[in-house]
Amino acid sequence: MIVMRPLRLPLFGLLIFLIACNESTENSGSGTALNEETEQTVTELSEETSAILVSLLENYFFQIDSDYSAVAESLATLQSDIESFLSSPSESTLVSARTSWIAANSQYELTSAHRYFADAVLPEDLSLEFFQVQYQINHWPILPGYLDYVDGYPNSGIVNDMTVSLDSANLRQQHGAFDINETSIGFHVIEFLLWGENLGGDDPRPYTDFLPQTELSAQQRSDGMEVSQLSNNRRRLYLQTSAQVLRDDFQTFMSLWAEGSSALRTELAAESGTGLLLNVLDGLTGLLTEELLVRSLYPMLNGDFNESLPSAFSKSSQNAVSSHLTSLETLLLDIKGDDGTNLDILLSDLSADYAEFFLQNFDASKECLIVLYSGEFSVEENDVAETEFKVVECINLLTNMADYLERLKFSLTEEA
Repeated sequence: MIVMRPLRLPLFGLLIFLIACNESTENSGSGTALNEETEQTVTELSEETSAILVSLLENYFFQIDSDYSAVAESLATLQSDIESFLSSPSESTLVSARTSWIAANSQYELTSAHRYFADAVLPEDLSLEFFQVQYQINHWPILPGYLDYVDGYPNSGIVNDMTVSLDSANLRQQHGAFDINETSIGFHVIEFLLWGENLGGDDPRPYTDFLPQTELSAQQRSDGMEVSQLSNNRRRLYLQTSAQVLRDDFQTFMSLWAEGSSALRTELAAESGTGLLLNVLDGLTGLLTEELLVRSLYPMLNGDFNESLPSAFSKSSQNAVSSHLTSLETLLLDIKGDDGTNLDILLSDLSADYAEFFLQNFDASKECLIVLYSGEFSVEENDVAETEFKVVECINLLTNMADYLERLKFSLTEEA
């Protein structure tokens, strides 16, 4: 059956932050804040509204399947382009592999709303497995020095540690073995291998790092090294293995969703309309708070700019953030019930405050976030204050949206 999780109240840290912001940055965004006196006008869902919601979710399940299939196709293209690059290393084949990485990662981030919805509806044991596989697929930030050379440390990382086997089983075992950010597999490991640190955005890794090495120096022969242990050759193998692991992990991800969703599809009509809507709102809230606020904007406000960027090495974080917003917008506008009603219309009918307290903030947040992330934070000292102001503006807009959704969920629970 559909899991109706306990009502999730706003995060304690989120509340503390809002209290502080209200004292110094009230109305810094162009959206609308929801104050304590606002009255919600939500009633228990009628049979007609529940039926509309069921048909909407049935179609949403088909959209999820379609979007996951698109990710699988993009990962196949990425692996093919990586194989082509390794077969014939050159600047042009490296650019093709990088282009495919950005396309595949953007396609995956387009499913972000789906992933938080799945977390809300899947049974807890399956949801935990789902979360673990996502950690393997797309964790960030990562520690690049755990993987390969970085500025000032030419021999660091797994690539240069001959004692670390580069087979898929061992790379999975190394993933987060000592620290959550010591990742050894996933999108952003491949990103770092393709771009390197790329600190200034104009100095990515050269293709020559992947040229096969066939001869040992006299010192290397004296040390008992083998050709396979040379850094270029290990880097080539690491990239090749990582691409396969990513595809395999996403297949596991799709299998977990298929296992969990098959039962959900057959039970939709028997579920409470209010419970179904709460699950959808949980997914939206999770995307806003966990993906955008907790993972990115809060660390950014603390000055951790590099750790706040989803795609720091490729300088394509704006693509990921744009995909998050698109995934939310798709769920609101593009998924429709059999009568043509979308979630946007349904929420507008249920709450007179929806347009004022959610839509206005959402429209403003899109502009704010795209402007913020398009700079990629090559921040000069004299730009820090301006950047912090923009970060606070975006945080306020998103917290207004999350706060509205939490209040709406609370009202639905009271009425249900």
